[in-house]
Amino acid sequence: MMQTRASFRYTGIRPQALYTIRPNPLDPMASEDYFHQVFLSLPRQGPGYSEATRKAWSMIPALPLHPNILDVGCGTGTQTRDLAAISGGTITAVDNYQQFLDRVADWAIEGGYSQRIRTRQASMDDLPFGKDEFDVIWSEGAIDIMGFEKGLTYWQDFLKKGGYIVVSDLTLFTETAPQELADFWKPYGVTACNEEEKVKQIERVGLRLLGKFRIEEKGWVEHFYEPMAKVIADLRKKHGDNPECSAIMDALSQEDVMYRKYGKLYGYTFFIMQKPRA
Repeated sequence: MMQTRASFRYTGIRPQALYTIRPNPLDPMASEDYFHQVFLSLPRQGPGYSEATRKAWSMIPALPLHPNILDVGCGTGTQTRDLAAISGGTITAVDNYQQFLDRVADWAIEGGYSQRIRTRQASMDDLPFGKDEFDVIWSEGAIDIMGFEKGLTYWQDFLKKGGYIVVSDLTLFTETAPQELADFWKPYGVTACNEEEKVKQIERVGLRLLGKFRIEEKGWVEHFYEPMAKVIADLRKKHGDNPECSAIMDALSQEDVMYRKYGKLYGYTFFIMQKPRA
């Protein structure tokens, strides 16, 4: 995933590794187009489900009646929609990929949320907002683009004193990853820490951990990999003879294989944090 692109939640596959495939001048679609086509077709751009979003929200102890919320790396905004329904707040949905934001804007109008949801095309490491602007900063599966500790350090500048940061991120449930899994992640620049290490990182950046929980397996399988498999199958039928398409589809499919093999050892953990009031 490009370091300045807050386009997708974590999937293990980073576009910069895939874009190195030599373009085929006879095919109008580039490697990036195939990648985007997969994720634009999914209800979610990464593992998760509405109940997890709602549970994380319920762990925030106190908020203004109409909080100002920043959703970083929003994708097509499935969790943005959930937040709009439960928060009563104003949400700024940020992503680097305009087609995702167009989807957010479309459903916001259709759902009657257009007065409370605005979109902004921006990179998560170069946010165009003011200091102490938001009551809540939310990000599901996207902080890995910057790195957990680096992202928290940077984002909290945009958070009001006493405000909250809520993120879900790839986390090991064991001390170290099996070698096969570590070898699979390595070409894509993925480094996974266990929960204890991330708790220490939260402490180092000066945030207070209020709670954490792991998302269930259905967030990976039912809500992410199963829909992805259908999209991949369709793209293989249409473009399967193209080496760029095949390489990307193979890599994404292998993620599913690795999760089904090692999913008991890693997953997403939600972390609910608060910025000190003083």
